[in-house]
Amino acid sequence: MLKESICHYPYGSYAYPIGEDKLFIQLRAKKGDLDKVNVIYDGRFRDWDNNQPRYFAEMKKYSSDHLFDYFKAEIKYSKKKFKYYFLLDDGEEQLYYCDYGFYKDLIDHNGCFQYTYICEKDYFDTPDWVKNAVFYQIFPERFCNGDSNLNPDNLTEWNQNPESNSLYGGDLRGIINKLDYLAKLGIDAIYLTPIFESSSNHKYDIIDYMKVDPNFGDLETCKELVDKAHELGIKIVFDGVFNHTSDKFFAFQDILEKGKDSEYKDWYYLDDFPVKEKPKIEYKVVERVLKDIDRLDISSHEEFMGQIFNELEIDQDEDKKYILKLAEYIIQDKVQGGNLFKLDFWKLWKKGAEDQDLAEIIYPNYETFGNGVWRMPKLKTANPEVRNYILDIARYWIEEVGIDGWRLDVADEIDHYFWREFRNVVKQANPEAYIVGEVWSDASSWLDGDQFDGVMNYLFSTAVWDFFCRKNISVNTFEDRLSKVRTKYKIPAQEASLNLLGSHDTERVLTIASGDKTRQKLAAAFQMTYLGVPMIYYGDEVGMAGGSDPDCRRGMLWDENKQDKQLLKWYKKLISIRKDNPALRTGDFELVDKDVMEKIYSFTRKKGNNQLLVIFNNNNLMAELEFDLNKLNIKADSFEELISEEDYKVKNDKININIKGYSVNILKARL
Repeated sequence: MLKESICHYPYGSYAYPIGEDKLFIQLRAKKGDLDKVNVIYDGRFRDWDNNQPRYFAEMKKYSSDHLFDYFKAEIKYSKKKFKYYFLLDDGEEQLYYCDYGFYKDLIDHNGCFQYTYICEKDYFDTPDWVKNAVFYQIFPERFCNGDSNLNPDNLTEWNQNPESNSLYGGDLRGIINKLDYLAKLGIDAIYLTPIFESSSNHKYDIIDYMKVDPNFGDLETCKELVDKAHELGIKIVFDGVFNHTSDKFFAFQDILEKGKDSEYKDWYYLDDFPVKEKPKIEYKVVERVLKDIDRLDISSHEEFMGQIFNELEIDQDEDKKYILKLAEYIIQDKVQGGNLFKLDFWKLWKKGAEDQDLAEIIYPNYETFGNGVWRMPKLKTANPEVRNYILDIARYWIEEVGIDGWRLDVADEIDHYFWREFRNVVKQANPEAYIVGEVWSDASSWLDGDQFDGVMNYLFSTAVWDFFCRKNISVNTFEDRLSKVRTKYKIPAQEASLNLLGSHDTERVLTIASGDKTRQKLAAAFQMTYLGVPMIYYGDEVGMAGGSDPDCRRGMLWDENKQDKQLLKWYKKLISIRKDNPALRTGDFELVDKDVMEKIYSFTRKKGNNQLLVIFNNNNLMAELEFDLNKLNIKADSFEELISEEDYKVKNDKININIKGYSVNILKARL
């Protein structure tokens, strides 16, 4: 028994309440090391010196990765005050394990693990509607143009591929006009990327949080959207961009005007004064300078001035200084054998992250979203004035307009203290409001029940992309990565996190799958049957493709002659199956098999009498499979395959399945 691998803590994802008097308990051990684990428990104030504990539960091995096995149990005690230890058995020896360590015979009860009390406010409660929903993400500027009177200038043709600054004229009226389409698809909730006033097409650089962007509509149109969506049983979740603002936001503009005398100087992270504002110069001018330095083999300041600078159309003195400083540095680097002049603008920008001298020229002297993004200065949420301002915004849109929650942009760059305040304010405004954070990596520290209900589950996304779409990982690696989420996130957070296959920040799922719709269909089937809340990125259901931003933000494909009707039918079928089977929404998950050679991944989802066996064949060959219902702990006479509606008979407590290559079977037990 490898003691160093055995781990339990009486908190976090290893011990937490799942009911008024019930705990979820988890223990980790070396993979394959333990045959059996029991948790032995009783009340904290029982006379442990003179009485043996009265209760025990055998723990179930429910998940494994390439290093560890994870065991779980649910224990219940009416007085809510728990004291417990473990009995570990590896087939050769038995050891007791407690907070003091390991014991062969008698255990020191003073060293038992303790969950001192299940406090009412510590219970992780997430909205039921979220766990039962299918979400749909909309990028408003690209979804539907419903009011041509709001069209911006220089409109791009709807079916033309976008550039970074393209404007298509999508608006809130367009979304209202398409609510029936979403209802027929089976959508229960819409996540809208930002709709507040902004100078960009994506609206993540917000000028006014209290105003709908004029190109999208107004407050009354926004209320109409929410009300009509609610009439159809569809919730609306807004995008909260509270990490940063636009540089045109009133507070930042005040700083630019008044400098150190601005009352808002502590709203941002400023290095010094005066604030170095973004040059008005277009990045294409910088790219021209780089190319001309290379093309004309410029090696001195005099050559640059005579052959390049005077040909540039630059009006502002600040922009001229910027170009001169940048050119001087690039030429100096070239003379010394460097190759900065061979980079395009965006690669040069990234280079600034590792070149401090270059950074001082091209980056602003204040903290921003991302890496030196001038137009998005970072807010200082540690400042009580900033916190109160944002909290008022969060409360306003829930109470005034009736939105159903917030998706939080760049959530992992804002302090936990603020998010705890945010949760209190939002849940006071509406206890059923949904709070979901954008966190691309392990989000455990935001998912203890005091901050977010869930996250955009990119750990799920990347695993599905790599296994089904790119086909560049084994089924074992696939399960390892999914297991990480199942063992690190508490169950309520898993059930309330958004499982996405694409977004405005990624390539589209069809593009990730190299245009192979069979792979996309498998990924979508997994999304609809696995733990968590499925979220469809607008247009994926009709076969839209798109590379990285801005290509993933094309205009929605409304031409029915160009839509993939079979793919749309597939999505509708999967959504219908999910809605008809509560086990697929909030049921228990148990891995059944993962076959490396045949690339089979199968699992059960169970909730009461609703019991399903789901099988994925990620191989081009048919697989002949047999499942023992005793091992599945299912008693049934037959199964219905819910996609094909084919019946499968049970013989001698076994079911035999021939599953085609690159396909899925969703089998529902007839009890």
